[in-house]
Amino acid sequence: MNTTGSNNPSASSPGSTEDWRTRLTDLIADYRSRTPDKSINRYQRARDWQAELDDHGLAAPAWPRDVGGLDLALDDLLDYYRITSAAKVPSHPCPLSMIVAPTLIAHGTDAQKERFLKPLLRADELWCQGFSEPAAGSDLASLTTRAVRDGEDYVVSGQKIWTSQADRADWIFALVRTTPLEPGTKRSTSGISYLLIPMTSPGITVRPLRDISGAAHFAEVFFDEVRVPVANRIGAEGEGWSIMRTSLGHERATAFLADEFRYRHTVDRVVSLVIEQGLADDPLIRQQVAGLEIGVQSVAQNGARALAAVLRGQDPGAVASVNRLVKSEFEQRLHALALRATGEAAVLDSRADGACDGGRWTYGYLMSRATTIGAGTAEIQRNTIAEKVLGLPSSRGERVDESSVVAAGEPMAVADDDERELRAALAGALKSAVDPADLLDRSRAVDATDERLWSDLVGFGLPALHVPADAGGAGADVRLLCAAIEECAKVIAPVPLLPTVVAASILHAAGATETLGAMVSGSVVVPTSLPTDHAWGRAREAAPVWDGTSLRGEQRLVPGAPVAASFLVPAQRDGRPVLLLVDRQSETVAVTAQQAFDRSSTIGTVTFDGAVGTVLAEGEAFDAIAASVRPIALLALGADAVGVTARAVALAVDWAGQREQFGRAIGSFQAVSHRIADAAVALEGARNQILGVAATIDETSPNVADLDCGVDLAVASALDAAITASESCIQMLGGIGFTWEHPAHLLLRRARSTAVLAGGADVLRDRAATHLLSPKT
Repeated sequence: MNTTGSNNPSASSPGSTEDWRTRLTDLIADYRSRTPDKSINRYQRARDWQAELDDHGLAAPAWPRDVGGLDLALDDLLDYYRITSAAKVPSHPCPLSMIVAPTLIAHGTDAQKERFLKPLLRADELWCQGFSEPAAGSDLASLTTRAVRDGEDYVVSGQKIWTSQADRADWIFALVRTTPLEPGTKRSTSGISYLLIPMTSPGITVRPLRDISGAAHFAEVFFDEVRVPVANRIGAEGEGWSIMRTSLGHERATAFLADEFRYRHTVDRVVSLVIEQGLADDPLIRQQVAGLEIGVQSVAQNGARALAAVLRGQDPGAVASVNRLVKSEFEQRLHALALRATGEAAVLDSRADGACDGGRWTYGYLMSRATTIGAGTAEIQRNTIAEKVLGLPSSRGERVDESSVVAAGEPMAVADDDERELRAALAGALKSAVDPADLLDRSRAVDATDERLWSDLVGFGLPALHVPADAGGAGADVRLLCAAIEECAKVIAPVPLLPTVVAASILHAAGATETLGAMVSGSVVVPTSLPTDHAWGRAREAAPVWDGTSLRGEQRLVPGAPVAASFLVPAQRDGRPVLLLVDRQSETVAVTAQQAFDRSSTIGTVTFDGAVGTVLAEGEAFDAIAASVRPIALLALGADAVGVTARAVALAVDWAGQREQFGRAIGSFQAVSHRIADAAVALEGARNQILGVAATIDETSPNVADLDCGVDLAVASALDAAITASESCIQMLGGIGFTWEHPAHLLLRRARSTAVLAGGADVLRDRAATHLLSPKT
């Protein structure tokens, strides 16, 4: 056991926490400069490094200062993990220590903190977790390991299973039943206590279990009248269940962060493997590579939203449940692609001499099967999301705990008060503003729009919500713009919001303040094509031509054209792109309204026959405008798709909780609840990716290529989520969902139309794959 430095004065007096960054980078530089001692195995090196971090007061970045931590804020925590992850220094050799630590910090006595936290942090003592039992895996409330009080001891008897690192652990933190189950009762969350048990105690037997990789990472642990001091109980007797479920505060935050950076490096390695194996041009592989990046971004953005909640003192339980499922299935996709990329070497076992990367990917693929089994199977996670987050009826007939339920379709975590207030204000204004029956009226005109609602939204600051106040806009950031668009899409608002948001962005970038001012007052200006790809304004067969005095040509499908007062036209002049502002009132501009597939929008063909226009930009200036507006245009479409997804999930949850079949609410059938849970998971991931990427637009000097890639992936995720959720909603509703009178098909129509305007999720993913698979300098 490593005890070096446990009494070192620097461990208790590490110096100011304010200079942690300098001290950490200096320590890492020193560590990296040393010649590795090959006589020390990797596991021991990790223990030694953890002790060295503690000696310098740098081992616990998120712990409170009164227990030896740095108590870093969120941004600093991110920096800490970026630094340590990039340096590839060893991580703590016992991750389970980071599960018991926050429990001790939150619920332990002073004596318990003094006894356990320091050796735990230094990895002087290793821990294992005693929760699962042979008949109580995912359903821990049915555990039967008993602890009978005998004076100042408990006498523990029973069995735990799937106990990782039990063969090398010094201690086990275990849930035991201190109050017997009532006769005839098979499960109960009451009467369970939380004990810390030395693994050297007489009566403990450890029997290793070999997993499918051939290794023995976990074990069965048998307790035969093991005596444990009452002083080793955490919290009050019988409160172990609530203690286990207590928000883990900062330590839960660090777990989110550690996962993000670990996945980031693994994805990068898989991408490198794909390139090395000559698979970068395989269209199916390219889609999978983009899918992996979407996965790691979803984990990161879900985690960021949850972290913000944690650090505000709120419980991120809903997002944590979602991220738990996302991470487990992401890991399996990650290792499946890696194994595919190893080519013919995939026929070799991880221990074979010719195994790719020393058998890393073969071993990882097999071990990834455990991610959807351990700590609650993926099916149980879906039950948790369906019942505890969405409030669907329990498949076991249990009462739903309303305290943890999030309104279906609503964000499971909100980043800040600005977003919360904006959503609440818009949702209140929109609640009764749109009647789906109006959209379903068969006699509705193809050029109809809700002028009163449009006036209300203009008063709210749309469509120029994101334009700086000194340029005539509302001065909000792009993230809040996306939240506003989402709220409008939830009610299927029949207004030209998307094309006008893009137009406002173009006018701001072009410095057209007068026209932008007219838009802020309610005038509808739309672009004749959306700048969603890098070919916007480039030579195309149907591109209008500007000869210097007049414009000729036709734009066949222009969103918002029937209600527009002016058009922003990307045209061609002698092979160069030019941007024109054209007034619709001219007799040389003709608009033919067409029936849109999306009943809430308008679309039309615009013909220019010698139209007069004002040149806003040409050549390089045009390109600069296109580059700056493209991310906003795509994110606006993605945010709209998120709103559609949210409404579809809400409709499905509502119906599943009311509709009965075979004497039960259909939401209690797992075939139904799991499908809805998947839609909710996709919704949360897409929403958080859209808002996360949108927030980076307002940062100074973002990497343009990385931004474009992030936007493409976030929007692809949102488009897929909207289509899948809308289709699932109709399926959940059954026959009623297939009727014209039910608004579910309005969502599907809008989702499909938005996907077309954005260029298609597969195209966005392929474009992102080009960036991900390109050589990095």
